[in-house]
Amino acid sequence: MSKVMKKSTRFFTLSLCIALLFTNALFLAPVVGAASDTNNSKTEDTNTDNITPADDAELTQRAIAIDEAKKEAQAAVDEQLAIIALEEASEEETQAPQTEEEEATEEETAAPETDSDEDETSEDSAESSSTTDENDGESDPDGSSAAPAAGFLMGIDNPDAGYSGTVVSMSDEEREYCERMVMGEAGYTGYTGMALVAQCIRDTYVAGNYSSVADVIRSNGYYGSTSIEPTETCKEVVSYIFDQGGSAVQHRIQVFYASDICTSEWHESQNYVCSYGYQRFFDCY
Repeated sequence: MSKVMKKSTRFFTLSLCIALLFTNALFLAPVVGAASDTNNSKTEDTNTDNITPADDAELTQRAIAIDEAKKEAQAAVDEQLAIIALEEASEEETQAPQTEEEEATEEETAAPETDSDEDETSEDSAESSSTTDENDGESDPDGSSAAPAAGFLMGIDNPDAGYSGTVVSMSDEEREYCERMVMGEAGYTGYTGMALVAQCIRDTYVAGNYSSVADVIRSNGYYGSTSIEPTETCKEVVSYIFDQGGSAVQHRIQVFYASDICTSEWHESQNYVCSYGYQRFFDCY
């Protein structure tokens, strides 16, 4: 029951008790008044100023009855007031503010994780991030478990001990074109995937009779989009392969294709070197 309803009920109860008090008084008062009128009539008839003993006794009884009715009504009112006081005290106790001990208990229950827990979470995140960086591309269906040779990014089953990377100079225009092609062909595969594509372009240029790196791209059917802005990682990859003479694997690679969108008997007839994600890399005989 709401506070408003409770207060209304109390007000109604008190009003009822007070009404009972006055009703009893009003009910008995006319009787006393009637007795008094009778007495006055008798006095006028007898021409005496004295009330008879019988009338006096009757008036006394009426007065006693009125007093008792008043006392009963007053007792009922007092009882209701006492009940109301107890109920209000109980409500105040229920709604009393929490003690300092209870507040301290709640604070301990809702306390945040400790620094130790946060450190463990940070370590787990760092390990997860490291794993993601190491596996930028899709899972390698034909991947090798061999460790990469010194100076190379990826281990293969058939490394060429006589192979080494070559530095190739490019004009600014060629560099931008090469970066965009590497981004379009392998931007989603991460650093190693892009390095394999860049090495394929570089090795083909070094092995063949091409006038420029751009000529290699145009002559060998590279279809990656050049409309994608190269990322900083892509630019670093191109610099590593062409400016520093770095290589992704210790073997020459000249052609590749994406096995998730097509099959190629001609590519598969060449010297298979490695796979990275869905891209399969070969050296031409």
